[in-house]
Amino acid sequence: MNEQTAFDGALLRRFYDSFRTITYHRVPVFRYLHYSFLFFARNRWKLNWAKDNLPGLKSEMAQITDTALYHQFDEPYQYDPHPDGVILMRGGFGDIASSHLPKERFVLLSPNQAEVDVIHRNRPDLAALNIESYYRPNPRAVELLNQQIAKVIQKQQNDPIFGSADLLRWLYGKTPEIVRVFDAVHSIFETLNIGAVLTISSIVWMDCALNLFAKANRIPSFTLQHGLIVERDLFCHIPIGATQKMVWGNAVAQWYQKLGFPASRLSVIGSPRFDVIFNRKWCGKQELCQKLGINPTQKIMVYATGTEMKTIVPLIVNGLRSIPGLYLVMLLHPAESALVPQYEQLAAGYSNCKVVRFGQISLYDALSGADFFITHCSTAGLEAMLFQLPVITVEPLSSYFSYGELGASLRVTTSAELNETILKLMNDADFRKNAIQRYQQFIAQYCIPDGDASKRLFDQLKMVCRSGGVV
Repeated sequence: MNEQTAFDGALLRRFYDSFRTITYHRVPVFRYLHYSFLFFARNRWKLNWAKDNLPGLKSEMAQITDTALYHQFDEPYQYDPHPDGVILMRGGFGDIASSHLPKERFVLLSPNQAEVDVIHRNRPDLAALNIESYYRPNPRAVELLNQQIAKVIQKQQNDPIFGSADLLRWLYGKTPEIVRVFDAVHSIFETLNIGAVLTISSIVWMDCALNLFAKANRIPSFTLQHGLIVERDLFCHIPIGATQKMVWGNAVAQWYQKLGFPASRLSVIGSPRFDVIFNRKWCGKQELCQKLGINPTQKIMVYATGTEMKTIVPLIVNGLRSIPGLYLVMLLHPAESALVPQYEQLAAGYSNCKVVRFGQISLYDALSGADFFITHCSTAGLEAMLFQLPVITVEPLSSYFSYGELGASLRVTTSAELNETILKLMNDADFRKNAIQRYQQFIAQYCIPDGDASKRLFDQLKMVCRSGGVV
């Protein structure tokens, strides 16, 4: 474990211990604030400063070890059987839920009206609740919560972090949100006969609150692996917070078990979001070329962007622009919709390149018509493998997740290496075949590519709803 991660763990342990007694609707506030506190603390108090100003930090960091993480940050989950309750799930699960459950058996909940509108547009037969419609002002509860927090800070006034005015101001800024969200979720739990909760993350605010309320009410909850899991962002992935973490493949389950998590808290199901790759017809090359105005005789390279515009994009553009017969399609990340002009500026003068904003064309339609795929470290790399495309990763610096280190991709570090690799893929059939063959073991470890993950998910969910126990 690196020093920064150990420092993060030591800060979180102090945060847990300091605010453990503060609850609202019987739900521990510190668990809801887990990730947002860590994000705040990382930006406010740096490791080198902490070494000089926090007595005992070194020994506390030494206690943050891999095998102890489960016992330090998670805890057993007790739940009762709820065989007749409805399944309360994040709105994005509507499509897959409707294939496996009668509509009266599940309720969709979304964090805002925009997601509700998307669900209604795509699936007008499904209804979704908007948590915002449950918001009510409750200034008295905010005041009482602030008083409890102030007492904890006052008791630790000599601690430069946990007795600081900075932390107190930050917590005061969070209490209106805590009260608003917790009151809304409490109202939903009182209104519905909930048999289980299904979420996409343990750190997203609404999903986290749903998991915590489920646990407080002894209702089983499930949270899905949302993207690739890497050690660098350890505390994005622990604690699990739910009855079970539903993971894509055995490699991730083994990673959690290495950290001390019991096998009973994990279920390997594959990825429901990948099921449609196998269960739906995608547009293919001819239709993709028609949609984007590409000459169908050209080879198509799809690039899924991330947050590396300034470093990776110039390397890719410089490596590809001189290759005849190759067309680059840049598919922007959902968070980059406003950055189309910047991407177009980076690709200025590259006539065989098109920047495509998120939603203009689906990733899977693009992959179905592509010849090659390139990325830095996006989860889309795994999805491209499921379309049997050669995958190139541009890794001039250490990346969030390295396909190259795992032997799954053709890793390049410079524009010249990229140019050479693509020319070889275009002209050497054996090289292209080997590029696809090299990631088959990776897929077997990190995913179950059969299109049945959703079925396994809901079979597991229904089974747990009928049982009870402690995991």
